[in-house]
Amino acid sequence: MAYEFSKSGEEEKKLNENDVNSLNKTLTIHFPLDELAVYMNGSGLADKAIPVLIKTLLNLGVQINKVPNKIIYRSRWVIPGHSPDETISLLTIKRNNPNVNFRKLERLYNDNLLLKFIWKEHFKAEDVKWRELLYLCNSLVERSATDFDVFLKFSLINEETLELVTN
Repeated sequence: MAYEFSKSGEEEKKLNENDVNSLNKTLTIHFPLDELAVYMNGSGLADKAIPVLIKTLLNLGVQINKVPNKIIYRSRWVIPGHSPDETISLLTIKRNNPNVNFRKLERLYNDNLLLKFIWKEHFKAEDVKWRELLYLCNSLVERSATDFDVFLKFSLINEETLELVTN
């Protein structure tokens, strides 16, 4: 599926620092302007997010075959009452890390030192705007009951899945 990158007047608006600062006051997750600006590439919070994000990831050398339609957040721990959407099994982690000793992975897994819990949010790629995407990110962090996290980057982990990476 090809994705078009158009440059309408709406998409050429610059990222407004005051808008991001205001948003950061209401969200659990903090979005530093410098890190966020890398992905927003000069667009505003009211602009469509995915075309700009895909263009940025392509410029960073990421191969993209399909348009992402969900975003995930991973954590090492889970708090009662905040169930993850998915838990990665120890055997799956071993399969993804064949060169690591099983006993070592087992110890890390049992001590909650591996990112084994996943929360997911789906979105319509053609409709989601930056503000909505940031709210989806915030929802993931809130659903995981993380007290406070700082945005670091977006990562593409498979053809249709973005990952929210925090500190």
